[in-house]
Amino acid sequence: MKKLISLITIVLVVFSTHAQLQSVQFIDSLATQTDPYKTILLFTEFLDRTDDQTGQPYTQRNSYYFDWVHHELRYIEVYDFDNIVKKHKTERAFRRKKQFPSSTHITYTFFDNKLVKAGITPSTRQCNQCSAEYYFADDILISKREQNVFELKRNFMSDATFYLTRLQIKKKSENLLTDKQ
Repeated sequence: MKKLISLITIVLVVFSTHAQLQSVQFIDSLATQTDPYKTILLFTEFLDRTDDQTGQPYTQRNSYYFDWVHHELRYIEVYDFDNIVKKHKTERAFRRKKQFPSSTHITYTFFDNKLVKAGITPSTRQCNQCSAEYYFADDILISKREQNVFELKRNFMSDATFYLTRLQIKKKSENLLTDKQ
């Protein structure tokens, strides 16, 4: 009897691990294989912000991309520059695709208007070869890959909720609940 229970437990663990790997592969394909004919840039905004931990001012550039075929937010690119930068200088660098000011690059990937992946690359001033990827399902962290990243004090779920409310986009599960009432 104990052998049977042990065997069933091992099989369940293997199946759950396999299911997580398939969902991670699906999320990665969402993030890397965006179709330029289906995904459009809604808008880009520049914000002057203050770091909550250090109190240092910095500039943030947010770009919102929308999948117009499926009518959902696809991803948001966020650049947190190390300090205050001028908007025209940054726009010129992004247009030419070179000489970006030093910044932390974060990409939030969405599916059904829910966060499924957050990828972060710290600025070269903070760390030379660092990166991290966090995978979510139903607002729960299911997997993470970190390379030379020791401690990131960032709440990706609250950031994603902030961006969704800024765009006035509800998650599809919330839309279904409001439609039924």
